[in-house]
Amino acid sequence: MTLMNRSLYVSLLFKALTFIPRRRPADAAVFLSTHSYSAASRAPQSNLMAEYLVSSCGFDPDEAAKALKLLGRIESRHQPDSVLGLFKSYGFDDTQVKKVISANPRWLLLDVEKTLAPKFRALQDLGFSCSDITHLVISNNHAFSYKSQTILSKIQLWQGLLGSNDLLVKVCKKHRWFLGYSIEKTIQPNIEILRDCGITDQKLSMILRYRPLLGTLKAETLKALISRVEGLGVARTSGMFLHTLNALKSVSEKNFKAHLEFFEGFGWSKDDFLAAFRKAPCLVGFSLKSLQRKMEFLVNETRCAPSYLAPRPRILLMSLEKRLIPRYRILTVLKSRGVHIGNHQMITYMLYPEKKFLEKFVIRHTEFPELIELYNEAPKNRTAL
Repeated sequence: MTLMNRSLYVSLLFKALTFIPRRRPADAAVFLSTHSYSAASRAPQSNLMAEYLVSSCGFDPDEAAKALKLLGRIESRHQPDSVLGLFKSYGFDDTQVKKVISANPRWLLLDVEKTLAPKFRALQDLGFSCSDITHLVISNNHAFSYKSQTILSKIQLWQGLLGSNDLLVKVCKKHRWFLGYSIEKTIQPNIEILRDCGITDQKLSMILRYRPLLGTLKAETLKALISRVEGLGVARTSGMFLHTLNALKSVSEKNFKAHLEFFEGFGWSKDDFLAAFRKAPCLVGFSLKSLQRKMEFLVNETRCAPSYLAPRPRILLMSLEKRLIPRYRILTVLKSRGVHIGNHQMITYMLYPEKKFLEKFVIRHTEFPELIELYNEAPKNRTAL
């Protein structure tokens, strides 16, 4: 490179360097102080929230760390304190508060007067006690994140369908997310489908009281279920229609077939099984293990023929340990001691109301005081069925 070219190159390089912006000392100080403050501020804010979750909400450090990921910045304790204050005013204890906040930590950032307080007051206006509100919020807290009108409309609808606040609270406690189902997309279409089947509002109210999840199925699922029930010979006009719908709701085609094959193994025909099912739809809700034990006991111990049991499926719905074994034990002892107990069929003795059976076959026979102890004796290998 010639001297002239080298001088030109150096000159251009110098000019280029002069155009690179340089931070002035004052600017650098501002920059460093701003970024130092930002980094330092985030830590205290996180620490403040973590300490708050531990000290005020009962979280352990690990639970607090997980909850922090869902929370934004907290400027002061005022907002979360107002949320906890509202809960306390409605009777939430420390354990219940923790349960609610654990499920939805963002509630601590809500404006109480604009969100939670109006909902809680509206529930009181609908007749719910503080205890009721506590249970509704704990069991279905995500539903209370909806707009006030949305959640209140759902509650009012279920009030009308179930007929009482107590039942609604009971259902919500048992089924989480129960209040999360859409009225327009799920509940109302299902009600119309059931009404189209000829089900009166009175019957509809009754079934929803005891089997409310029937109203929360997808419309397509409910329609398919109705077709399935009709295909098994249960007409829409039958008094067993709703019971059969509910029984099949949680029983797959595969499971239904397994129950059919099980009873065929005891000599029932397909028609026997379907006739038994139509009389006692919940028969297919029992496990095969449970039914196996009952059938073996009734056939081998009580000498009931399978052909006797087929048209009398109700006996298979009874508890083996709590009813079948204790009653058969009493009848056997009385017969062995020469007591005439009548010539009824086995199912007749099993269908007696508890009080009547005790009076007729246990308490009356004071000459055999051991009968009471025998009746209450737990069978070996007792399991709940």
